[in-house]
Amino acid sequence: MSETVAAQLRMRLITGEARGRDLDVECRYETGDPFAVHLDFGADEGAVWVLARDLLAAGLRGPVGDGDVHIEPGGTGEHVFIALGGEAGVALLNAPTRPLARFLRATGRAVPVGSESDRIDWDRCISDLLSA
Repeated sequence: MSETVAAQLRMRLITGEARGRDLDVECRYETGDPFAVHLDFGADEGAVWVLARDLLAAGLRGPVGDGDVHIEPGGTGEHVFIALGGEAGVALLNAPTRPLARFLRATGRAVPVGSESDRIDWDRCISDLLSA
């Protein structure tokens, strides 16, 4: 049975304009998918990004990422920058560090870091692959 850990975070989309735009983002973690964190931008934005939990946690401490996702702490440590690249360009988000860190700690209580693979039904995964 899968358990869900969720938190609403207000992130700021940096648009290059003087004011930017605030977004309410649901951060969601499912114990049945223990390596992933879902960032749901809601119906208005129509996007859900799936990031590796360890990548998001590492981004709180220093610059990380390759390809479409880059994360790094802001200068004061109060915020973390998350860059998400896609076909339409790059969205740069400014997220508050403390609430994001609290959310990640809660995911660690649900599934301790390093024990993620114990939660995966490997027999089902192999069966699904072989039946595809």
